[in-house]
Amino acid sequence: MSGSTHNDLEVTMLTTFQKALLATLAGSALLLALVLAVRVPAFAATGGTGGFSPFGALASQIAPSNGGITPGIVTTGDATVFVEPDLATISVGATVQADTAGNAQAQLADKVAKILAAAKAFGIPDSDVETSSYSIQPNYVYQEREAPRISGYQAQQLVTVTLRDISRAGAALDALVRDTGATNANIGFSLDDAKAAQAEARKLAIEDARAKAQAMAGAAGVGLGRVIAISDQSVGIPFKGRMELQVGAAADTQIPVGDLQIAVQVLMQFEIP
Repeated sequence: MSGSTHNDLEVTMLTTFQKALLATLAGSALLLALVLAVRVPAFAATGGTGGFSPFGALASQIAPSNGGITPGIVTTGDATVFVEPDLATISVGATVQADTAGNAQAQLADKVAKILAAAKAFGIPDSDVETSSYSIQPNYVYQEREAPRISGYQAQQLVTVTLRDISRAGAALDALVRDTGATNANIGFSLDDAKAAQAEARKLAIEDARAKAQAMAGAAGVGLGRVIAISDQSVGIPFKGRMELQVGAAADTQIPVGDLQIAVQVLMQFEIP
């Protein structure tokens, strides 16, 4: 009888210990879940042209430093300003074919010397003239069941000229390609210093982002608080695409320029007070 009572007590004690252990584990899991939850910021977001995702790289940028949940409105702003370019970049190239690499190199040097002389005669300083590419490579003849055979060599050089008076772009092209042996040419336009135009576009983009945030806040029936994060999402330098030009035309070259488009996009986060 006493043995039976002892066994019953042992079973009862073991059951009580198991219950206490399970309760402790459950409490620890709940505490861990609460800690993780408060570290994930809540966002109201509006997408821009870049396909914004608040749980990507932006989350690490605008996550609250105190680890708490920060309600907010995240939006993008876009703006484009138009300005006249003040730089022209002219690339003039020559290509020659010869039986040996040495002959190809010599013939190419003769043509490029004429291009450089034309640039100097036009008044372009040496600091605005540079070689952007140079190559000499063999030409091969392929026949069935035979190893490739070198049939000659091709040499190419591309000279890039910066022109700071874009009104003379057409005349500069004519001077560089006529009677110089140039085989190809192209031109592009840019700004010597784009910072002022970019600053204007950035200001307009921020105003656009704020207007969107105010519209979102009004639609949601909440206030719009202070800015707590802002990021410039713009990439690249303003540049008007190159135009390929026909070499050897008899008439004077006319180059319509047009305006450069300077686009800026910003990403902003606002508090909801």
